[in-house]
Amino acid sequence: MKTFDTPAYQAEKDFKDNPSLREKLHNAWSNYVKYCTVNSIMGNPWSSTYDHPRSWYYNPLVTPSIPNESNTVPIQWNAFPNRINHYFTTLFTDKFGKQDYEDKLHELADIGPIAFGQKYNMTLTVPRNPCDPTDTGTKAFGPSGPRGWQDEYCEWSVTRDENGDIIAVNFTHENPEYWFHMWKISPDTVVSLYQEILNNENVQKEDLYLLDSHGNPVIVRETGLPAYNPINKWNNGPDATSSGGGAVHLTSPPNSLGAEIYLGAAATILRVVNGKVITDANTLICAAQYGQIYRNSDPRIGQNVNSLVYNHNVQVSLTNPIALYGQIPHFDQFEMPATANYKIEDCYTVVRGALKNKGITYYPHNMLLHTRFSVPADANFKLSDILVNKKPLKWGSQIADTFFVQLAGTGLSPAQGQQPEKFPPVGIPATTLPSVQYLLDNNLLQASLYNKLNTFSNLTSCITQVEAGTTTEGIAVLANGAIQQTSFDFGPGVTVAVTDFQNLDEDTQLFLISITTDGGVALGEKPLTLYNNASDPGFALSGVLEVVTAGSLPKTDSTPNRTLLSSQQIEQVKKILK
Repeated sequence: MKTFDTPAYQAEKDFKDNPSLREKLHNAWSNYVKYCTVNSIMGNPWSSTYDHPRSWYYNPLVTPSIPNESNTVPIQWNAFPNRINHYFTTLFTDKFGKQDYEDKLHELADIGPIAFGQKYNMTLTVPRNPCDPTDTGTKAFGPSGPRGWQDEYCEWSVTRDENGDIIAVNFTHENPEYWFHMWKISPDTVVSLYQEILNNENVQKEDLYLLDSHGNPVIVRETGLPAYNPINKWNNGPDATSSGGGAVHLTSPPNSLGAEIYLGAAATILRVVNGKVITDANTLICAAQYGQIYRNSDPRIGQNVNSLVYNHNVQVSLTNPIALYGQIPHFDQFEMPATANYKIEDCYTVVRGALKNKGITYYPHNMLLHTRFSVPADANFKLSDILVNKKPLKWGSQIADTFFVQLAGTGLSPAQGQQPEKFPPVGIPATTLPSVQYLLDNNLLQASLYNKLNTFSNLTSCITQVEAGTTTEGIAVLANGAIQQTSFDFGPGVTVAVTDFQNLDEDTQLFLISITTDGGVALGEKPLTLYNNASDPGFALSGVLEVVTAGSLPKTDSTPNRTLLSSQQIEQVKKILK
């Protein structure tokens, strides 16, 4: 395999009439997935023990493998947010009664904990550290964000009529990273797709801009165009109307492709306690410190990948094209009105993705990225007339309960005699090494914090680019475990000058830097290593900087942002990184 393909080969459709842009997106996407793969194999050697290396997760760009039915395993889980069931079934049974508790669980999954708490005068909390039963502290039920609680790699928006009855439900499984890359290649294509997906011509390009604290678009230095806001007015929240709301791509912070790959790689390490390998799904998550226990997705993904290594002695990689894919609902759980002039299947539309893999290699089952439930125009019934598991259809989450989400893993036999690593649970080292959280233009960081991205969604996935033979100022680096004298190493031909420094807390630091590249520097990606001391072992983070040809980036008049964080922004960063 030479490159990673886009999810469900969607770039072939999104840019079917523009081969040049299609190739640019494909290359940028493949590079991003490569960086995610390399960093996931690296693990976390900076602030954890027994989390490096993850050598039983292989990179298919380096180690050849061809997926087929015998070596590729589908991993599926129910799309309904299981943490809602786990934490609130008993509480809701006691408060609302046995007849109504299930309806209230579905309502919570649709409208979220803030709206639900306000409606029923309840404060929904969960254990602060569910992996530690001795910790009696609590925290608000989350994750945060316009659809943060829909954390099974499936998010949806509901459209209702003037009577409050459901007339459409849109389900998305598309990772935000694809849309960041597509926006950088062609904002016009993104706008057109928004209009098509939402069936709404009211969507304007300006609606998708990331705005700063003064209400002005944030200009991306590498493109000279406004930055993308993933939680813009048309991809925001669980309700969709003609004037706002909708579900185009995933927004919940855990629902990212990078998190999916990182989890898959982390799960290849066998965890041992008292000489016994851990096989329980939630215990394994707590031992390896990936994902969130009691979800449907994270425990199932981790346990299945770990089982492939443990029980079948194979190395594992997520199957190309890596993505989260919805599966066809179990239509036998629906009951149509007796006089209905259509079947339930006629109310189901595949908007993006494919029912079957049409790529050049094997991928099991459905590759659905976006689907819609709505009745045909001449139907003699409404969605609210349909029964789901014997109950009237009131909530989109009732439909989510009828289908699964999937990824797949492809196994590879290791070298003769090679055995997988068996490590104790992840721990905290005596000395932590400096590590990088983000590297991006400071104006993007400032605006992202203002808009609460990466608290409510995902900040960005596009690599920061600089030209050969230039000096680029106003670059922000959020780091952990660093000091003011920390050294930056991008390799030969790239030098860094720290122009300002800010301690956000005892573990988090902000550097403002300028990056100077030699005219003859080798082009391409430059991994970043931080050193507090010359004796530090040094581990490189990939995918943070790319050197491109001199003159290839647009010339802009924007002044580099050298503003440090305010006290309010510092508190926000602490919450993000916590």
